[in-house]
Formats: sequence, C-alpha cells, structure tokens
Amino acid sequence: MSGYRYSDRTAIITGGGGDIGSCLAGLLVERGMNVVIADRNEHAAHYVSRKLGDRALPFAGDMTDEATMARMLEETKARFGGLDLLVNGIAITLSERFHNRTVESIRREIDITLTAPCVLTRLAVPYLQRSDDPRVITTTSLGAMQPLRETPIYSAAKFGLRGAMLSFALDEELHGIKVSTVAPTATDTQMLRQEALDNGNVLNFIDTPQTPLDVARTFLRVLDKPRLEAYPKTSDSILTRVAMLFPNLQPRLLPFFERKGRRGMRRYIDDLRARGLVREENGRLVLAPRPERDG
Repeated sequence: MSGYRYSDRTAIITGGGGDIGSCLAGLLVERGMNVVIADRNEHAAHYVSRKLGDRALPFAGDMTDEATMARMLEETKARFGGLDLLVNGIAITLSERFHNRTVESIRREIDITLTAPCVLTRLAVPYLQRSDDPRVITTTSLGAMQPLRETPIYSAAKFGLRGAMLSFALDEELHGIKVSTVAPTATDTQMLRQEALDNGNVLNFIDTPQTPLDVARTFLRVLDKPRLEAYPKTSDSILTRVAMLFPNLQPRLLPFFERKGRRGMRRYIDDLRARGLVREENGRLVLAPRPERDG
C-alpha cells in the first residue's frame, strides 16, 4: 500500500514534455493526481497532455523567465486549486569542450539547469505551504557528484543544484516542505541520444542506459518514503561515491573507465540505428524527428 496519497493532489513537472517527465506524469495521473506539463516546447506539452486527458494541463513557456514561472503557478492554482508537488526536471547539456565554449552558452546552460529550478522552487514555496503534504523533488545526476570532463558546465550546474536542494531540505522544520533529489545515471532519452552523437561524456555508456520508466518509478518511491537523495541505479551511485572519496586518483582511473565507456557508446549508437532513432544526413548521424512531440 502506498505511503503517499496521490488522489486529487496536483503536481507541476518542468520538462514534462520530455521522456522522463512525461513518463512520470503518466504514473501520477494513473494514481489520481492532476499534473501540469510545463515545457518550453509547446508541441511536446500539448502532446503529452492530450494523452493524459482532463487531469493534465499543458503549459508552454520559457522556464528561465520569472514572470512565466509566476504565471504558471497562478494558472495551476486557478485550474486545480493548489499545488502539492513540484518536480524540477529541466536541464540541458552541451558537449563542446569548455575551452571552446562561448560565454553566452555557459550562462544559458547554468540558467536552465541550475538557476531556473532554484528560482521556481522559491516562487512555489507559498503555494506549496498551503498543501497538507508539500513536496519538492529535483532531478540531479551522478554528474552532480562525479566530474565530467566532456560536459563541465552541466556537471557544475548539477553540483550546484544538488547542493542547493539538499541544503533546502535540511531547513524543513522552518518551511515545512519535504525536499528530495533523484540522481539518475545515463537514461535513454533524447538528450542522451544527442550526447552520444555529439561524442559527449563517455562515462554515460559504461553500462547500458536505464529507461525513463526506471527513473520515474524512483520518484514514486521517494513520494512513498521520503528521503534526501535517491538513486535509480544504486550500484552506479556507490561506485561514484566511493571514487570521489579519492579525487586525486581520478586522472589515473579515468582512462580505464573511458575506454569501457567508448565501447559502450558505440554499442548504444548501433542500438539507436537498429531502433530507427537515428539516420544519416550529409554523411553524419542525426536524431530522427518525433513529429508528435517535437512539432
């Protein structure tokens, strides 16, 4: 029996049009929750909402804009009467090496992956405090614990986001909101597929990427049994945490893991080909479009 009452409660899921967010939204609606599918991609937000029916409200907008966030919170209250759960799921990652990055791209990645979830959480506090069991669950990453040399700004943003949310969680006696984080390893999403094609972080491919459903179910476990941090693949989290006890060994250990990761990346790209998820254009592989969701 579930330890959390889902029925007639309301959740906002940022990045709700994506693979993990839409999967989680479906699980919540199945259990009687209302969900706001918040995504900058209007087609994706409406596509997911149509699939879920009357309990879903699409909200398309720039999740880095404070006025947009405020409007979303008000529309959620107007439609469903309040807010019980905020899921911070938005993030981007760019694989261009740090020394070649533009300053603008660095700021944008930090704005989306770190600043926006923090600001939205702050704006949501007075809405959540009206709930009888307010929750915030934020998607971090094992990249929030392990440096990723191919994607350093993503790692920096996730390190910061994890620190902010765990710190906020420790203040529960003051604000009354249960705050948790979920730290997935590589997950078979559009973002990971693009990263593979861009020759991004090879550590993502040491093991077979998990499914969005694996991650979404971890959110349910956190709702049923609150904790500060949860890991969809506990074995990977243990390896990462142990490795970071000895950070000075990273330069020696990294080449071994990267060789294994490169082999895994090649297998993953071959699997994407076999599933028809990538195609060749002008001599290079690109992601095949998803017309229903991508517009």
